[in-house]
This record gives sequence, C-alpha cells and structure tokens, in this order.
Amino acid sequence: MKKIFTILLLFFAVTFSQKAYSMQDLSQRKDIFTPAFQLIWNDFKNLISTKEVKFTSSKPDVLKVLNSSKFSTDDISENSYYKIVGLKSYDLKAKILREIYEKFSETSKILENINWENKNKNEYILYALLKKDVEFPKEFNILGNKSFNRSKAKYKFFGFENDARKYKNHVTPIYYRNKNEYAISMNTTSGDRVILYRTSSNKNVEDLYYNLTKYARKPMKLGDNDKLYIPNININEQIEYNQLCNKKIKNSKIVISKAIDDIQFVLNNKGAQLRNEAVIEAVEMSLPIAGRGTVYDFSKPFVLYMVEKDKQQPYFAIKIKDTRFLVK
Repeated sequence: MKKIFTILLLFFAVTFSQKAYSMQDLSQRKDIFTPAFQLIWNDFKNLISTKEVKFTSSKPDVLKVLNSSKFSTDDISENSYYKIVGLKSYDLKAKILREIYEKFSETSKILENINWENKNKNEYILYALLKKDVEFPKEFNILGNKSFNRSKAKYKFFGFENDARKYKNHVTPIYYRNKNEYAISMNTTSGDRVILYRTSSNKNVEDLYYNLTKYARKPMKLGDNDKLYIPNININEQIEYNQLCNKKIKNSKIVISKAIDDIQFVLNNKGAQLRNEAVIEAVEMSLPIAGRGTVYDFSKPFVLYMVEKDKQQPYFAIKIKDTRFLVK
C-alpha cells in the first residue's frame, strides 16, 4: 500500500531586532527537530532500558527536549528511513554502507568520524538515515529578490503576486488572525502538504507545532488578490551534541562518546528535499558513569516543519531567524 506523506512547513516568529543566526546553537534542539537523531535517541533509551535518560551530574536542556519528544517510527513511513543498532565493528560499518546504498543510493557523510576498532567488545553504534523528496504539482513563480527581516542583502523568493487564481487548487489558507499571524497549506504531487505558519511566539519548535494543531481547524478560500512570498532555503549543517557525551547516566554503565547529526534541506519553487543522517557511539564502562487581498509574506523569521500524512508528530523542524540559510 502506497504511503502518502505530509509536510508541515514553517512557523514564523516576529522579532523587534534581528539576531544573527550564526549565534544560534542548533545543538540545543530548541530551534530544530531532526528525525534521524530522535530515532536513534529512542533506540538508545531502549538500549539502556529506560524511558528517560538522566545524567548524574548535569541536566542540559537538550536532554529534556530529546526525552520529551513524542516522535517515533509510527510518525514516519518505513520506506523513508533506515536505522540500525549493533556492536561497533568494521563489519557493521560495511553493512550500513551497503544497506543505505541499496535503499537510497546513498553514501555516508559521518561514519568516517567513528573509530571502528572495538578493543573492548563493549562499544555500540546507533545509526539512522532519512530521505524525503516532494514536489509541488504546479511550480510557483520565481519572484524578485527581497530582503529578509529588514536585511540589507536581497534573497531569492518564490510564490505569486498577481495570479492567485492559478493556485486555488494547490494553496489553502487555514488560519488568519492578523497581518502578523496566519497559516497556509500547499499541496504536493505525493499528497504531502506544505504548511507555512507565521506567529510572534518564541516557543520551541515542538510547542509551536502543538499551537498550530489547535488553530488550523477551519480552512478558508484563497482570494483572487492574495499574494504569497516564500524564501528559498538551503541548509547544510552538521551538529555535534557534546552536551550528551562522556556523562554518567543514572542506573546504567553505558556512556555516549559521540553524537553527530547531519542535515541537508532545500526548499524552492519546485518542492522540498530532506536528507538527515545521525550516529551515536556508546561504550559500556566498568562503572556507571484568510481574508481577501491577504498578503502571506514570509520574509521574516519562521520555523519549518515536516510531518507525514495521518501522523501526529513532525519529523523535521528548524527556525529560520535570519539569512544564514537563504539563497542569493
């Protein structure tokens, strides 16, 4: 049976002053949600037989976010991801490389960061790779370059300005409160929806998603004079969760030695593509250590969500606070 995806994209946060995105620490996972790392975190909890990982000496914010997430394999189709848990060995590395190539025609960007020699025979690898590629049924117009959140530089945007009628079967307003808070839904050829939601809230991405599910209940109709502005996005980031490494875990002898998350994401007038790869290296120690003429202008900070159809939790999210991931 063919599974249809849903993509929920985007919560837009209004700020009075533009903060440099380069100052944003993605390793806190407040402004990003990546599916591959959450999947292996869930597997790590199973590995150490606990529902909540607790360190003996510290409580980093990222730990709370990871433990509280409701995302699981129930929220993503099996043909979109690969994951595995096993004792670290060169044979396991070869197996992963062979199987991700067979399933996705992919090679790994992060496995070379692991020393695959397992001297003590008590070291584990938890690995996942997820890929998504969706297209809009009708390409959006390429618009003139615009500033983002009052930036001096101009960046590529797509959408429509004068021909909203062409997109009435593809774009649906689902929430409108005022000129600073609104949401729209866009269809894709696979049955996915791309949802753009702008809000003034600074809550984390998962709390914002919960808000959206409460507000987006009564779809409206796209007006003939409505306008839509969306920035092109290009993300290529690798995150190391050092806050999780070399910490004693309550009631466990297993310690995380490496935790790496690699994200590639593209959004343009044709569709969206996501590639997310993650690995945890762990070792067992001897001690436990809508209105008419409405302008939907997404040229200010926002959050991007991806969620499969008929699923409850998003499988990817990130805040776009400034121009770091935009395309000139």
